[in-house]
Amino acid sequence: MRTVNGKKEIIPNDRSMFSCERYQFFLDAPFEISNQCCKVMKKNPAQTYARRTGRKPITAQTASESKLRTQVWLRQGCNAFDAAKPISNPMAFWTEQDVLLYIYINHLPIASVYGEVVKESEVEGQLDLEDLGLFDLGRPTLKTTGLERTGCFACMYGAHLEKEPNRLQKMKITHPKLYDWMMRPWEEGGLDYKNKIDWINEHGNIHISY
Repeated sequence: MRTVNGKKEIIPNDRSMFSCERYQFFLDAPFEISNQCCKVMKKNPAQTYARRTGRKPITAQTASESKLRTQVWLRQGCNAFDAAKPISNPMAFWTEQDVLLYIYINHLPIASVYGEVVKESEVEGQLDLEDLGLFDLGRPTLKTTGLERTGCFACMYGAHLEKEPNRLQKMKITHPKLYDWMMRPWEEGGLDYKNKIDWINEHGNIHISY
């Protein structure tokens, strides 16, 4: 990024994995864009609460969720009691399959948007190691019949990279009222996502279906 005549521009020859040249058009967007929503809406309130009460967080973060979390876990383990901001992550070494297996074995209820936890072989009509009796537990590959992951319902980061049906198309089916509110024009009390997505598709050579 550089500033020329008071206007921000992407350095043309920056071809690293962090290159943002493709998204330079967002600098001229007629609406505001920020990646600080998680900080403002989740991290800051949680840290303010911790300072006010003296309580320390216990979370369900797992190391496998990102490279940064893997690095943090390798450095400080599950319990960072001596860190500047003490925290406990007792599930840090769990994988996604560990979580699904625990739910599957114990028949735990989960949010309806995920559907049910089933063996992948049940979906594909194949035998797995458990069926063949090769392992006591079998460790079948598990999946959810609904969504695999969820986040903030209004987040659009990476939506253009998703296969269809994408997050918006799924929301239209599972949460039609929420979808309608997101797409409704700002003047009518909505979030005006339809106009924003149309602008992105037109000016950014990006296609986001909704």
